[in-house]
Amino acid sequence: MPSMPTAPQNEIQISEQLKTKIIQSIQSNHGWISFDRYMEHALYDPELGYYTGTLRKFGEKGDFITASDISSFFSKTLCIQFKEIFQSVARSIIEIGAGSGEFALQVIQSLSSDNEDINHYFILEISHSLRRQQYELLINHLPSHLFSKIQWIEEIPKEFEGIIFCNEFLDALPVDLIKKESGKYYRKGVGVENDLFVWKDKPIEDISSYDQVVLEDLPDNYLIEHSLHIKNWLNKITQSLSKGIVLIIDYGFNQTEYFHEQRSQGTLMCHFKHYAHDNPLIQIGIQDITTHINFSYVAREASKLGLNITGYISQANFLINCGILNLLETLNLEDRALYIKSVSEVQKLLSPSEMGDLFKVMILEKNMDIDLLGLKQNNRVTRL
Repeated sequence: MPSMPTAPQNEIQISEQLKTKIIQSIQSNHGWISFDRYMEHALYDPELGYYTGTLRKFGEKGDFITASDISSFFSKTLCIQFKEIFQSVARSIIEIGAGSGEFALQVIQSLSSDNEDINHYFILEISHSLRRQQYELLINHLPSHLFSKIQWIEEIPKEFEGIIFCNEFLDALPVDLIKKESGKYYRKGVGVENDLFVWKDKPIEDISSYDQVVLEDLPDNYLIEHSLHIKNWLNKITQSLSKGIVLIIDYGFNQTEYFHEQRSQGTLMCHFKHYAHDNPLIQIGIQDITTHINFSYVAREASKLGLNITGYISQANFLINCGILNLLETLNLEDRALYIKSVSEVQKLLSPSEMGDLFKVMILEKNMDIDLLGLKQNNRVTRL
């Protein structure tokens, strides 16, 4: 098994600065903060957080690769679905957490090449450094009449009509860690000993506030992640969306699979220079911290808010339904190098051992009645 890469000196300095800030937060809170709060510091500190800071995060030189980094066939295939949706709703898209900006670029270019120009492409991005990166990419690769359709926003506009899209966004929302041990319930948090972060548990007095799962049903020695941020996020969407589709792509499971006995220690993972591990108390601010999504919980909360849950399907099945294999057939077979490269990229998007089955597509609708192409076969929505 490969060992964890060594951080460059400039990243070590950033991590040490953030560590000092978090220690101050812990000390001002009687020596303990919840993991939810710790994760928020590590990922979203305004100056030094992983997502809000200036370090490169995406691609081969970053810490992980997203679907749009792998292949433009991902965005081209989603455009097929977008075009169908645009027959029933305003031609506007909001992308939440746009990463490097590659997906936005590919979508706008693809729709334009099919004479399917959109009215607006909004990007909701909290990271100023990523905003700059997205801006530079898009302004350098789009003609002015297409770039003019892009707008960076702080929140979803009121009475928005169109498509809300997010890829690998929910997995990075801060979570609480709750464990059951010897019949008792604890909230895991973070303290400091000898200038190092350590785990510290606090007994939970009232378990009724944790509604993601009935805690009494958990087996002993079981750890779960609990996110109030998902509920708050869905609430904001519901309040702002007047008519449209919310298309979520992320890795996760339905409730039965999520709380499988093999996942007794939760799903939290960290990514640093493409090295995956499960210790969030090191490399603070220079590594990603994520958790898998309980899509049954997302569906339950969305339904309470009045959204219709019409789709829950593997990424592979969704892309195949939308015609990704047909797009491959349009390639020039005489260009063997391009064809082999493209097939390899698409295989990563579709293969069960890669992204094909672990990543799911969830469709939420408001004031819509449309049978989506991407859901025509193998929709698992009844399993939520």
